[in-house]
Amino acid sequence: MIDSHITEDAPAFMSRFDPEQYVAMAKQAGAESAMIYACCHNGNCYYPTKVGHMHKNLGGKDIFGMTVNRLRNAGIAPIAYYTVIYHNHAAKSHPPWRMTDASGQQHKARYWHCCPNNRDCVAFFKAQIGEIIDYDIDGIFIDMTFWAKVCCCANCQQRYLQETGKEIPDLIDWDNPAWVKFQRARETWMAQFAQGLTDYIKNVKPALTVTHQFSGVLGGWWRGQSAEIAAASDYPSGDFYDGKNLQRFGLKVMDAFRHNDMPFEFMTSRCVDIWDHTSMKGADELVCSALTILAHGGAYFFIDAINPDGTLERSGYARLGQVSAKIKSFTDKIKQLHPSICANVGLYFSMASHDDARLNNVSLRKFSMPDSNVVGSGHLPVIRELIGTSIVLGKAHLPYRIIPAGKESENISTLIVNNAKYMSPSEVGRLRNFVSGGGTLLATGVTSLCDLNGNSTGDFSLAEVFGVSFSGGKTPGASYLHRDGFVGLLSSETAPLVRATTAQSLAKVVLPYFDPADGDHYASIHSNPPGRPTEFDALTINRFGRGKCIYLYSSILGTQHDAHQQFALSLLREQHIESDILLESNAPACVEVTVLKSNATGSGDHYLLCLVNWQDELPNIPVHDITAMLKLPQGFVCETCTKVSDGQAASFQVNGDAITLGLPRLETAEFILLSVARKK
Repeated sequence: MIDSHITEDAPAFMSRFDPEQYVAMAKQAGAESAMIYACCHNGNCYYPTKVGHMHKNLGGKDIFGMTVNRLRNAGIAPIAYYTVIYHNHAAKSHPPWRMTDASGQQHKARYWHCCPNNRDCVAFFKAQIGEIIDYDIDGIFIDMTFWAKVCCCANCQQRYLQETGKEIPDLIDWDNPAWVKFQRARETWMAQFAQGLTDYIKNVKPALTVTHQFSGVLGGWWRGQSAEIAAASDYPSGDFYDGKNLQRFGLKVMDAFRHNDMPFEFMTSRCVDIWDHTSMKGADELVCSALTILAHGGAYFFIDAINPDGTLERSGYARLGQVSAKIKSFTDKIKQLHPSICANVGLYFSMASHDDARLNNVSLRKFSMPDSNVVGSGHLPVIRELIGTSIVLGKAHLPYRIIPAGKESENISTLIVNNAKYMSPSEVGRLRNFVSGGGTLLATGVTSLCDLNGNSTGDFSLAEVFGVSFSGGKTPGASYLHRDGFVGLLSSETAPLVRATTAQSLAKVVLPYFDPADGDHYASIHSNPPGRPTEFDALTINRFGRGKCIYLYSSILGTQHDAHQQFALSLLREQHIESDILLESNAPACVEVTVLKSNATGSGDHYLLCLVNWQDELPNIPVHDITAMLKLPQGFVCETCTKVSDGQAASFQVNGDAITLGLPRLETAEFILLSVARKK
């Protein structure tokens, strides 16, 4: 995709756009599909729109249509780009359409936003989309289907009053059901808006693929996205920028929201991020990023930005072409097999629980959206804990899958639930059945304290499963887990104070001598040393039915320091949380190991062992003599092992139902194709 959010503020802007150059650059990059701008965030259309505003510097030239036709002739699938919500011209031209926050602010810096609760605005979006899908395109990407602010415009106020009989709350308060209910309404409204656009497109062109921007899956509560945005899409798609740990986690999140055999689409920029127009990532980083996406069964997608005059930087496309050529064998294999992630460890993902209690009692009039649009950057405690847990699982070489809230945890033996505060009765029932049926549950913090609308009995809905009861109290901003030494949680976040009922206590909570917020009384001027033992339990284990539950009181798993990660790793080992697929590997932590299973019809039974070496300092230092032991499904034997990079046989040894593979040297990546068959 070539970002084309270009204004009309100078006559030269977009005056030199050349569809031939665009297609030539796409071909040089090795692109199989290209996303072409029909309308940008400025509200400028690149085709002769009858209902909106065409970029005046084009002189009426239909550069969108010309580019679509040339891409089609070049064998590159054309996908249309259209933006909603972030649509400056529409919002500036129609004041009633504007999102308005509680303080009356209607825009932020360069961005103006349209509210999806205005019917005339939605009709306008559909009219423009109708013009766009009349072109010979294969699909359409609808960008920015999330809230740009906590909108309190007249349309939102009227709709909320009609639906609930209540006014929009004045205060953010995640302990108040009135606020939580309003948040659920925001999620429902955005989901209905997205589904409405999808339905409109499908009614006109059923074969056209439709996908909505889904990066808000890690964007926080204020974006107001839910799993229903993915349900309104033919495949999950979104752009992410915050480094390899976010990418490794985000890929598994995107994979979890697939609902057909189409791959998810993971977007990232060719430059260091989308706010930098010139600083291109090195070839090594681009290769690592693309191979990591392929190692999760996804489609890699690079974003460039057009120069204001409409030209493109040739050097960037030459580099992208080199990347595509270097990883072609891996790309072809993923396309052939349509694989998905194999894992028996699950990481629970509750979008409803992406709250932020640090904002409790903050007036909506004083709240503004974070300045950065980067998602997953650790601004939300729950997301930070999820990413921290994913890093620990990666270091332990425990392949895992994301289990979205409300989905069945099929073939999962261990499930980790990080501070999932809000759960429906059906979610609670599924988790109870999971443990009673023999599963291992690791739950942290306030998991299951409230239903989806914020109502609570005052105790966890899963208290019987946890074997602990919530006292109603919380720790101050610093606390310690004490067990053969102290493990500290030093942050502005609090943790619930619980007492074991049927669970065995493995560690207690110790508090500082004084409240960390007390500026006059303290033990040490720089820190808050442990000094007050408590009766409350920090770590417990409870037998429930045929399974067990480990409960951890705080978000220690989200603190990305080696000391805390070593604690987490020791906990996993102690509780025998293991993979039944990847039994062991001696690969260093910089090497992520994933296992994929083929879903392609008629391809036979195939697995891919994927190893991607992505070090913090590039280029990678090669690692040597890597081994990995895999357990095959019961009743199957491995017939051949082939390296995807060169098609050569990979060495392996068989030991019962397990095979051990060896790689003498790994520079960046190797995928090993295992062809298996039933025992005769």
